Amino acid sequence: MWSWTFALLFVGIIFWLEITHFQQITLFFILLFGIFSLFQIMFRKITFENNVITISNLLDPRWISININDIDKTIFTKHCAKMEINGKNYEFLLPANSIIEIDGIINKKAN
Repeated sequence: MWSWTFALLFVGIIFWLEITHFQQITLFFILLFGIFSLFQIMFRKITFENNVITISNLLDPRWISININDIDKTIFTKHCAKMEINGKNYEFLLPANSIIEIDGIINKKAN
């Protein structure tokens, strides 16, 4: 999803460099990039229900559904949660307070 968002920014930069001075179309694509980025950050969420973690993003409300028992390994840093789930590695950038809460929930369920 983020790759398509950055494509909007790159299209704006390409128009700017091709025309050699700043145009309204460049401003349009840069503003569109900013709006999509803001929406993606604001509308993502993580929910916990019945030992299942559901991670949603803007275009896919059920992007990943994970059973807590399927989490093999977790590494938490200040703003990053790295999880290995059924052999696949996932990395999530989150606020520090969310990392603390997720770490507590996963460790509580694992024990």
